[in-house]
Amino acid sequence: TKILKSIQSINEVQKILNTFISAFEELSHESNGNHWLSGNLKLGGTQSGRLSSNSPNMQNLPSNSKYGKAVKSCFIAPEGWLIGGADFSSLEDRINAILTQDPNKIKVYTDGFDGHCLRAFSYFGDQMPDIIDTVKSINSIETKYEALRQKSKQPTFALTYLGTYITLMKNLGMTEEEARSIEDNYHKLYEVSDEFSDGQIDLAMEHGWIECAFGLKLRTPLLRDTIKSKNHIVYAASAEGRSAVNAVTQSWGLLINRALIDIVNRLIISKFRRNIAPINTIHDAGYFLIKDDTDTIDWLNRNLIEAMEWNDHPKIKSSDVPMKAELTIGKSWDKQ
Repeated sequence: TKILKSIQSINEVQKILNTFISAFEELSHESNGNHWLSGNLKLGGTQSGRLSSNSPNMQNLPSNSKYGKAVKSCFIAPEGWLIGGADFSSLEDRINAILTQDPNKIKVYTDGFDGHCLRAFSYFGDQMPDIIDTVKSINSIETKYEALRQKSKQPTFALTYLGTYITLMKNLGMTEEEARSIEDNYHKLYEVSDEFSDGQIDLAMEHGWIECAFGLKLRTPLLRDTIKSKNHIVYAASAEGRSAVNAVTQSWGLLINRALIDIVNRLIISKFRRNIAPINTIHDAGYFLIKDDTDTIDWLNRNLIEAMEWNDHPKIKSSDVPMKAELTIGKSWDKQ
């Protein structure tokens, strides 16, 4: 076992060195005594409309891996500057709740349910005899049944992106009985979301495309040319259907693009235009170089959060589920 774990660790480190560190060394350039990376941000490189990147790929940094902090520590602000990052709070969950109008997703925001606890109760309620269907009781799962709450997370992720019980068996090593039970309970909990997804598939089959954020259209030629029988789509088009339905929610990651354009427009006419520089986007987060100055930080914090909490598009306008974001700052990316 020790040998296998050591080999696994070596492979993980080697991947970081080969994929990231070597690219940093090869593609960095020097300016005023500092070394910089200037990756290309590309439009149209993803189905969901989000930006993609190459030379190097600045969208694929291993922020959540074992070595994420080590890689982030390579990025240090120049003297007199700070690195800032602003991330949407649960953007995809919020967008999906608004689009589907699923009451069991919306009540996370209106009633104060912890979403992971709510799903754990749905999947494993028979293992929690003292938990009843109230906000206080269900939220107590976080401390009373922490392991079951944690166990609920991976199946939820797989099923949210239209996986099945087979996905849970193959990827998570579950028995068929347990995987089927979780799948059934997930779909009972989110019945309204399933109706929304089915409706999107029907539209894709009818038109040959599906509408995403801000009018973006994703073509679905296989769905357009197939048939639907007894609520099952032929296998050849099922992957296209999953991608299309997922893109409807994921495409609202374009909100970070909208927010950064908004900030640049505000900066141009402000006295801080030389004190703040957008430097990257990764998924639903935006990153900045910020002059180490209290007034500058205050201006960015107020204006950026206002820009990111914008929801004045008819498809995502909601008083029940508002957009939320938070700015963090630090001398290096790993210590914000």
